[in-house]
Amino acid sequence: MTRPDAQPRRLQLPDGRTLAYQLYGVPEGRPLYYFHGFPGSRLQAALHHEQALTAGVCLVAPERPGFGHSDYQAGRSILGWVRDVQSLADSLGHRRFGVLGVSCGGPYALACAHQMGGRLDYVGLLAGMGPMDIPALRKQQLPMLRLMFGLARRHPLLASPLLALDRLLFLRSPARAVKALASLLAEPDRQLLADDPSAAADFAGFLAEAYRQGVRGACKEAQLIASGRGFALEQIQVPVHLYQSGLDRHVPEAMGRHLQSNLPRATLRLYPQEGHLSIVINQFHQVLADFTHSNKNEET
Repeated sequence: MTRPDAQPRRLQLPDGRTLAYQLYGVPEGRPLYYFHGFPGSRLQAALHHEQALTAGVCLVAPERPGFGHSDYQAGRSILGWVRDVQSLADSLGHRRFGVLGVSCGGPYALACAHQMGGRLDYVGLLAGMGPMDIPALRKQQLPMLRLMFGLARRHPLLASPLLALDRLLFLRSPARAVKALASLLAEPDRQLLADDPSAAADFAGFLAEAYRQGVRGACKEAQLIASGRGFALEQIQVPVHLYQSGLDRHVPEAMGRHLQSNLPRATLRLYPQEGHLSIVINQFHQVLADFTHSNKNEET
């Protein structure tokens, strides 16, 4: 099946900013809003286009401010993302929909659950980042990530040299950049990238697209992820599905267990032998199964 055009769709938001997004799967299908990781772009959801087609699901993949083609937003917050999502859903005629946060998209999915839970029929976190302002949860994280987020927590510009280097690598040679990334990942992730060249090319593509505007958006994002969320997990009353890897060095298992313990209605699926990238590819079918099942529950 041919994927949708890589060029984004665009929505002008009430404040004048442009929100870029793309639809994957079945455009008229049941909508699942796909919040990309960090760095990331709308192209990340293309990894699941064929599965979404088969399931009759429309993946709505918006880009957060400063990534891809979405305008940078000064002073943005994680909770502020909810307004952008509401505007997009209204423009597309989606009265009810699901949200899925992948990696650092996780906090944004939880923000939607907190602010507009009544409009959501599914909330999922796929290798979703837990709180980064609790030191005990960061112990098993990659040292480079702990450094980058620690710098960003103090001031977003402090993370700019690391992110600028990352951007340079992905823009000059995406294949080499993915190879360098693989050396930092768990064995299941390295195996995935080695065995599936098309998946490796897709990862390189959506990471390079993330930096289209430079690193300003990424610096702000790093600061937001590293800091407090602006809402309490205990206040989220809708069901949340957690999909957690056992070998993840970006989002350690302790984060998934913390989310399970503090979200009132959380279901944790633990995959001991998956890594940070492999779970996104290998377990997306479970996300779609849970999403479909939640729809049946709504109908009954």
